[in-house]
Amino acid sequence: MLARHPRVDRVIEKDSPGITFSQGVWNREIRVGQPEQQYYGLFEVIDNNPLVCADVVSVPGAAATLGLIAIAPLAQAGLIADSPVLAINFADNEDELHQALSRVGWDGGIAVHVDEFDLGGVLAATGMVSIRTPDNLDDLDALYEEQFGRSFYIRRDDSSDWRPELVLGQPYAVYRLRIVPDSPNSLLTIAVLSDRNGKAGGAQLVHALNVMCGFEESLGVS
Repeated sequence: MLARHPRVDRVIEKDSPGITFSQGVWNREIRVGQPEQQYYGLFEVIDNNPLVCADVVSVPGAAATLGLIAIAPLAQAGLIADSPVLAINFADNEDELHQALSRVGWDGGIAVHVDEFDLGGVLAATGMVSIRTPDNLDDLDALYEEQFGRSFYIRRDDSSDWRPELVLGQPYAVYRLRIVPDSPNSLLTIAVLSDRNGKAGGAQLVHALNVMCGFEESLGVS
C-alpha cells in the first residue's frame, strides 16, 4: 500500500511492525499495539487533531481494533452493565484489549475467548455485551452511526450474507448489531469482520499516516 501511495516517495521495508517516515528533517513513527503511548487508539474514536503534530502514534493491534469497533461506543456512552465477552478467531494480545477499553471509559474488564480457525485471511470478532436498556432502542443505532457513520474504514452491514468475502482484500471493517431486549438490561451482540491487512492491519497504518500528514484519510487505499 505504501508503494502505491501517491504521496510516498520511497519505501524501505523493515522487520518490525509499524511505519517510520520523514517529512523533511522531521522523523515520525506509527507503532502498533502500544496503549501506553500518549496518542493511541482507534482513529474513529479518538481526537485526531493532535495527531497532525505528534512524533509517535500507535494504532491498536488486531484484537483491540475489532474490540473497540464493537464496544467503544457503548463504553463511551456508559451503557455497559457487566463485563463484555469477545470471541475471536485468532490469537492476539489480550492485555492490550483491556487497556484499550480502559482508555475509552470501561475498566470492568473483558472476557476473551479464542477459537482459532482460518477464514482465508479474514479476522472475525463477536462481542456480547449486557447493556442498560435505553428508553428507545433506536438510540443504539444512532450511537454507532454517530461514531462510525462517516468513516471510510468502518461500515455497517445488516443485510448481506455474513461471510468473509464482505471484507476480503478490502481496507475497511464491517459490523452489525443484534439486540435481545429485556429490562433492566439487554444483550447486544456486535459482529465484526476485517481483512488481516485491512482495518485490522496495514490499511489502519496507512490511515494513520494520512491523518498525521493531513492527507485525505483514504488516500493510497481506495
